[in-house]
Amino acid sequence: MLYAPPVAGSTEDHDEILQLLYRYNHAIDGGDADAWADTWTDDGVFDSGNYRAEGRDALLGVVKGAPPGFRHVVVNPSIDVDGDRATMRAYLLLLRRGALAAVGDYRDELVRTPQGWRFAQRLVAMEEPPA
Repeated sequence: MLYAPPVAGSTEDHDEILQLLYRYNHAIDGGDADAWADTWTDDGVFDSGNYRAEGRDALLGVVKGAPPGFRHVVVNPSIDVDGDRATMRAYLLLLRRGALAAVGDYRDELVRTPQGWRFAQRLVAMEEPPA
């Protein structure tokens, strides 16, 4: 008999969080600031170490100031749900014109809202890819 360790949260929670992650990527890559800001709580915090945006107006500015042509590819998301809160860790591959531009890690805090799961905080650690 195979052992499957218990997973916190329902399959539906995990799927909704993954769909949120995918909407986030498509919105930022497509330059859709409103759709990207909609993936966040109203007081959400995006922090990349050297840049921090807090609240909807600041989050809108992240997309409006982003250079075009990037593709965010997120791999190996690990999600832990605890009631109406969740954490997620994932790796980020940032592509530009088909080439690897940077790699990084996401550390996320999410909350369940009446509109569904939303990012409350996203910490991003980026590094240049090896030559």
